[in-house]
Amino acid sequence: FMKKDILSYIISCVGAFAKRFHLTNYQAYSYLNRFSGIDFLISCYPAEHTMSIEDAVEDLTFLCSKKGGKLL
Repeated sequence: FMKKDILSYIISCVGAFAKRFHLTNYQAYSYLNRFSGIDFLISCYPAEHTMSIEDAVEDLTFLCSKKGGKLL
């Protein structure tokens, strides 16, 4: 996969996550980075990008909560 595609996907997911939880993009990125969400998006890109952004936000929410995140 092209790095540009993965980066565009991560930006889209961070933006959708920020909107869902009423955060700034910076806050959303920081949270996702802290609780392994960004790593998840990179490592699972081949499967995740075939689903909707809403599904990705759900997956990120679940993953981050398992890692100690409290945004539910």
